[in-house]
Amino acid sequence: MSKAALLVVLALAAMPLRLAAKNKDSGRPRCASSYSIVQEDKLGNVQQGLSNPKNVKWVNKELEKKYPDVCYAPPNPSVTTVFVITVTPATYNGTRVVTHTESTPTSGTVTDTSTGQTATYEGTQTSTSSTVVPYSFEYGKFTLTIETFDTDGKPVVRRRFEQKGIYHTMYGIPLGGRGHHPVKALIEDAVKWIHEGGLEDPLQSVRQ
Repeated sequence: MSKAALLVVLALAAMPLRLAAKNKDSGRPRCASSYSIVQEDKLGNVQQGLSNPKNVKWVNKELEKKYPDVCYAPPNPSVTTVFVITVTPATYNGTRVVTHTESTPTSGTVTDTSTGQTATYEGTQTSTSSTVVPYSFEYGKFTLTIETFDTDGKPVVRRRFEQKGIYHTMYGIPLGGRGHHPVKALIEDAVKWIHEGGLEDPLQSVRQ
């Protein structure tokens, strides 16, 4: 074997070791755990996987960059960890202050006591009052349940996360934050939990 051929063989043999070292994050290999997603809306419609291309891009790029050892996979019997996302209606009850302003026309006469002269006037009298009134609005409460399958193929609930889908006030002012993208917030919570070893700790499983 020539010297050049020997160098090629040695380089190919070392490549898996370099790739393994490159694909590790905090000592954990890339895609050590895979999960799929099932979503059910308020009407009971079930959707397998992520259909929104923007969400797929976010999961595969941004989220996987943070937690490279936990990867999304389309629904498949070989994927034994499933994120089941459900939406149920809920109502937010609160109070708000309503201010009432009332203007009343006024008129009359004024007498100067020192001179005895009188004058007439016309004007407006303004009064303001505030009242606390109740108000409510409906929103969606999102729940993500992490399920794994035992040897008999039965789902086992491992963890639940909840997020209110409230992203604006009653006056339409955007709140931003987690409530604006509740599904993304829940998926990231679940992925982070798995990344930190949640599936490997039996004490963190949900007690039925």
